[in-house]
Amino acid sequence: MRFRRLLVLGCLAVVMTAVASCGLPIDSSPQAIPANEMPLALSDTSATIPSISRLLGSIPEEIYLLGPDAQLVGKIRYLRPPPTPQEMLDALEAGPAPTELDQGIQSAIPPSANLIAGALNGGVLTVVLDSSFGSPRPGQATYEFAQIVYTVTSLPQVRGVLFEYGDAIIQPVVGSGSFAAGFVVRRADYAQLVP
Repeated sequence: MRFRRLLVLGCLAVVMTAVASCGLPIDSSPQAIPANEMPLALSDTSATIPSISRLLGSIPEEIYLLGPDAQLVGKIRYLRPPPTPQEMLDALEAGPAPTELDQGIQSAIPPSANLIAGALNGGVLTVVLDSSFGSPRPGQATYEFAQIVYTVTSLPQVRGVLFEYGDAIIQPVVGSGSFAAGFVVRRADYAQLVP
């Protein structure tokens, strides 16, 4: 019995010694990591969403914002799979990340906007606009509609968009600055805004 107890204690001592020798050094204060020793995942300054979201089962989806040249630019956001049209609109409403703002990227979508994904019929999604779209800034309507259309048509099930405002279907402004010929608009209607 005594031998067994000594054997267990001996094994425990070996394990504790191994665990203690594998520890990280402890500093009394934070230390800067030299740039040449920085892990690649931490040094990517273009990332706008923490990489931890990738570990939680999120997938990259593209929303569309406006570059410094007033052209549409796709930016990645990580959403839970499968992303819904409403989640895409919510990501668009959130606007540019701080690092994107530093790069001159902006959004024509009013900060107070509340975009609502309605019915999806035959690949056409109804997007309900709230009162923040009642008086768009001059020259902004084209960009507002373009950002919404490009963002939701990033999803494979959405091929066109129908806009509703005040319980009525409206004809949106297209890339040429004129009103759409019909009510359903697609990416091709905003081709002028893509580099």
